[in-house]
Amino acid sequence: MRRWLTIEVRGAWGRDCVRDTELSEHVTLQWRQDLQAQGIRILAVRRNLDRDANGAIRLLYANSGRPGALHADAWCTDIEQLADVMAATDRLPIGDGEALPRWQPESQPIALICTNGRHDSCCATFGPPLMRALRESQWIDQAWECSHVGGDRFAANVVILPEGLHYGRVDPDAIETLLQLHDDRRLQLDKYRGRSIFSLGEQAAEYFVRREHGIDGIDAVTEVAFDAEHGAYVVDVAAHGDNVAQRLAVSLRRTISPSPTPLTCKGLDGISYPTYRLLELRSLAR
Repeated sequence: MRRWLTIEVRGAWGRDCVRDTELSEHVTLQWRQDLQAQGIRILAVRRNLDRDANGAIRLLYANSGRPGALHADAWCTDIEQLADVMAATDRLPIGDGEALPRWQPESQPIALICTNGRHDSCCATFGPPLMRALRESQWIDQAWECSHVGGDRFAANVVILPEGLHYGRVDPDAIETLLQLHDDRRLQLDKYRGRSIFSLGEQAAEYFVRREHGIDGIDAVTEVAFDAEHGAYVVDVAAHGDNVAQRLAVSLRRTISPSPTPLTCKGLDGISYPTYRLLELRSLAR
């Protein structure tokens, strides 16, 4: 997932962030289908609950880019009512470098914390404690509750925009450290699940490189791609801290395994999912 549109919806949320919220009264099915066709993920969000409930409605549009190729950016705008959503989001840019009239660049990272219990009760159990832990912190205005982002079994789930960095099983004692590390352009590796822009194989390759070499710099991994010549994923690492610039080949074995338990609270038994095992990690000439 590369492009994100978050819409502040203060009323109740159901399982679906558009169909089962107040937003459904103000947008059309065609609007939603057009955004999905452009690869734009729609999420409902709630900002700091201490905000004036009669204030402006915030929209955020983020492009997660791609390391080494496309820069990650975000823009925001305020509207008076949800009825203005369709007009405000008409012709969102999907190309790089395109302008976004009447929107302002968002320079602060935004942490999305899934609390959507109507989709999965795990998110309602583990998400809200993170918001409570941040209530008196310096990050409260950058931490927004959000609708379903996937990976229910990894709750509490956190996604940081604009880069689309996914974290799982984040507990209240860890969230401030995670956000402080992000401000320092570092990852909390023990909670890190990968970048939304990467495929599952690319996520696994990046994970093993970071784990084996202790690389936590967000910008340290500059490219991940499958190379048919080497039969492996090639990961480029920039010089960062004590790490020198290098190119690594990551050989993986992918298997499909049935889950011994449901993958979500409302899921079915016997659902299979892919797993990746590291076979070899070797240096390549640059």
